Formats: sequence, structure tokens, C-alpha cells
Amino acid sequence: MTPLSPAHPSTSGAATCHNCDLALQPGGSFCPHCGQEAHLHAASMREFIHEFIGHYVALEGPLWRTLWAMLFLPGRLTREYFIGRRRRYVQPLRLYLSLSFVFFIAVHLLPGDHGLTVTRDQQTIAQARQGSCSSPGSNCSGWQRRLDGIGERLASGSSAAQVQKRMDKLAPYAMLLMQPVFAGLLAFIFLRRRMKYAQHFVFALHLHACWFAAYLLAIVVPAAATVIVALVLLHGVIALRTIYGTSWWGGIWRGGLLAGLYLPLLLMGVVALVAGAAMVN
Repeated sequence: MTPLSPAHPSTSGAATCHNCDLALQPGGSFCPHCGQEAHLHAASMREFIHEFIGHYVALEGPLWRTLWAMLFLPGRLTREYFIGRRRRYVQPLRLYLSLSFVFFIAVHLLPGDHGLTVTRDQQTIAQARQGSCSSPGSNCSGWQRRLDGIGERLASGSSAAQVQKRMDKLAPYAMLLMQPVFAGLLAFIFLRRRMKYAQHFVFALHLHACWFAAYLLAIVVPAAATVIVALVLLHGVIALRTIYGTSWWGGIWRGGLLAGLYLPLLLMGVVALVAGAAMVN
């Protein structure tokens, strides 16, 4: 492959942009119309990798400042966003997507069983098949047959592997869809604070991003998992106090109420994820 020239000449002899064919000014580094570089070269593999990672993961300068505030100053990152200090830190959605991307990639690459997996117990499968809709004399409704079909796919070795792959693909999207739900619970619990829903949503993104980082640390250092869980709980209470101005007791019981409402919804999401992955042909 030959290197690209700085710009290709037009019929009049003037250098023009490779992208939009606009005439370039002499000595200019960028096209005044589309902004593409005037001096191009054959891209290296390193540049491809950097562009790919930089597109999905926040690698700019504010990243380390953002991670420090998120992990060690509970609630500070959200409060800084509220008062308008946004150029100093990675934006909430980009931070969440970056840590989500790293987390789900790490779950697949690190040894061990860290995620949601489809397991098969032959004895349980045999007992379930005795009362399934496929057994002789069964009288099942349409919904029962659908549920039975999901069970059969999970019981089949090849189908279970396909379901696991679909679950792995859908899990990041499912967690992203849970963010508005979590923000809605925050808006319900702190209704008297009269905060905008978008503010609760920003806090939800920051809190879940912190949980991704903590879970990833627990995977890397399993011996410290219990300590990490305790620190995450304490972190959440302090963050509630910082954002919503609660007392210690108020942060504890509201945090408990939030967990009591959110965990069943999260479990329902897991069930829907498994069912959805099994129903797709």
C-alpha cells in the first residue's frame, strides 16, 4: 500500500481535500469545509485500535479525575455535574457505557464463572419433562406450551449454548434499560425533594458505573469481596446523603427501601432476559 498524498490535485492544479474535493488553502492542516486532515498517511494497526477503544471507552484526560471522584468521594461527581462543572469530568452516560463495556468484556475474558450462566441439572430436567406439555395426556394452554418450549431449549445442550450467547449479547442492553427504572425509583422515594427526573437519572448512571467498577474489583480480588460489598453499601449511603441531604438514618432506611424495590425488578429483568434469549429462533 502506498502512502496517501497530502491532497490530490484538481484540474486546475490546486490541492483538494480527499473527502469533499474542496480546494485547500496553502499550508493548511485541515479542510475548511469538512474538517478532515489535509496530510494523510496509511493508518497503522495501533491507530485503528486506539480509534476503536476511544470510541467506546472514555480515555480522555478527565477520566482519572472522574474515577477518583466516583470511587472515593461518594456523590461528589453527581453534585459537580449539577452545579455545572462538566468539562472537568467524563459525561455520565459516557462514563456508564465505558465501565459497562470494560466490565462485560472482562467477565468473558477473566477465568471463572462470574456472570449469568445457563446451568443444566440432568435429574431436574428429567423430572420436569415428566410433567411437561410434551408428555402423553397433557392438556396445556398456549402460554404453558410457550413456557414449556423455553424449558426444552434450556434443557437441550446445543440450544442452551445458543441461549447463553444471546444472553451475553443482551445483558449490557438490559442493564442500560434498567437505568431509567432505577431513576424512577429514586424519584419516587425522594418525591419531596422536587428534583427533576434527569437529575435522578444522572445519579443512577454514576451509581451503577461505580457498582461495575466494584464488581470488577471483586472478581479480580475475590478474597476481598466481602469488604468490597460492605464498602459499596457505605458508599451508597454517603452518596444519598450528599445528593439528597438525608441524615445517616434517613440514608440507611431509604437505601434499604431502594434495594427492596429495585432487586425484585432486577430479578424480573433477569427472568425476562433468559426468556427472551430462549424464545428467539
